[in-house]
Amino acid sequence: MSDDKKIQWRPPMKAPETNYLENFKLNLNKTFNADWMKISLWDKINTTKKNNNSEVYDTNSASPKILKLCEDWRNVMEAEAKVKQNKYKPDPNISLQFFKEIEATAKRLNCKPEDLCAIIYGESHFDPQVKNSTGKYTGLIQMDKTSFDSLRVENKCTYREYCKLSREKQLKYVEAYLKHRIEEKGLEGKKLSGGQLWTLIKRPANINNSVYIRNQQKTVEKLKKEPSKYQ
Repeated sequence: MSDDKKIQWRPPMKAPETNYLENFKLNLNKTFNADWMKISLWDKINTTKKNNNSEVYDTNSASPKILKLCEDWRNVMEAEAKVKQNKYKPDPNISLQFFKEIEATAKRLNCKPEDLCAIIYGESHFDPQVKNSTGKYTGLIQMDKTSFDSLRVENKCTYREYCKLSREKQLKYVEAYLKHRIEEKGLEGKKLSGGQLWTLIKRPANINNSVYIRNQQKTVEKLKKEPSKYQ
């Protein structure tokens, strides 16, 4: 060091009288509680889940009934995804949001969500892009272009676009179709059975045919038991 650079001497600093480390002590008993590991994922933890579309859903916002419905049909889709399919594309990651919207749709249509789920499964196995053998009918409830064009829907897309929509977005058109048939057949305000609901989809002209409706109801009840095979 050169001579022209002087170092000014200062007395050493005194140690602080207060021990500040005491302020940073953690109460580990309160901070880390092993009991959180025992809490049920479905019942108590405010959690979220992502599906393949990167959408996030809060399981706490769904009713226990819908959580069970979602779990049951996911099991069916997981089982079907393991088997080679020639027609359907089973999606094991079918979203909770879809079942929440099924519940809301069923409430507006005055029917049971489990009936609506069984019917959609019977029509399309929840595959929104599936077509029938002729290619004329597409989607969750196998709707054709003529039926689609007759629907009154806000911000309506084209039939071609409809055929490419996700199952969550197709539900709007499923509801519009069923509302159209309900109004057409004078069923507003009436509680609809699964048999009546499926009749409105498959053959609306038979809505007053008790034998036809009873047969459709039997099929709905059989399909509702499908998840029990995989429990």
